[in-house]
Amino acid sequence: MSVLNISSAHDARAVRVGGAAWVLISLYFVAEVVTAAAWPRRYEATTDSISKLGATGCDGSASQLAVARICSPLHALMNGAFVMTGVLIIVGAFGLRGFLPAGRLRVTALALLGLAALSAALTGLVPINVDADLHQIVATPTFVARNAALAFLAVALLERWRGFAVWTGSCCLAGMLGTIAIVVPGTSFGTAERLALYPFTLWVVSAGVAALVVSRGLDSRRVEP
Repeated sequence: MSVLNISSAHDARAVRVGGAAWVLISLYFVAEVVTAAAWPRRYEATTDSISKLGATGCDGSASQLAVARICSPLHALMNGAFVMTGVLIIVGAFGLRGFLPAGRLRVTALALLGLAALSAALTGLVPINVDADLHQIVATPTFVARNAALAFLAVALLERWRGFAVWTGSCCLAGMLGTIAIVVPGTSFGTAERLALYPFTLWVVSAGVAALVVSRGLDSRRVEP
């Protein structure tokens, strides 16, 4: 059984666009590292939240450092990365939906991916220092939606693509453990938050690469005499 159902050149192009979109999500990690490196004081990934990287209102000048509780001079880069990630999740999900068998599992997985994407984008539009309560409201759904989407995707892929389904389930498990760790007393928040969110990000990038490889293989067979 083929892992991908495509019936036209348009479908093949959609797969390539979707795969490329998800590969581009890897730039999120670059944005996070660069933004953290620009902090006037040392950014501690184990204890500082990711949201602090998007805190606005401080450009690193001495006058602002004297009064700012959080100073992230490259906040625009980080908030742009949040929004970019949300948009690319949607583009990739639409282009790569052909990897999933039609039915409720696919609908549910795509809906959860949409919720995760919306939450990620809104996180960048509502920085934590502007409205901490609203920021938490818009950011929280992505912790649940990302890992729930992986659970449904793992089940949906199991029959067609068992190896990738196992990888998907492993990412889901890691993300769920991270989400649980966030509320466990004594856990380093930055570490737990990244364990909750990074598995999904790594998964979409790997899924994008896999989709491009599969698409190229199908194109090669199509042009064989």
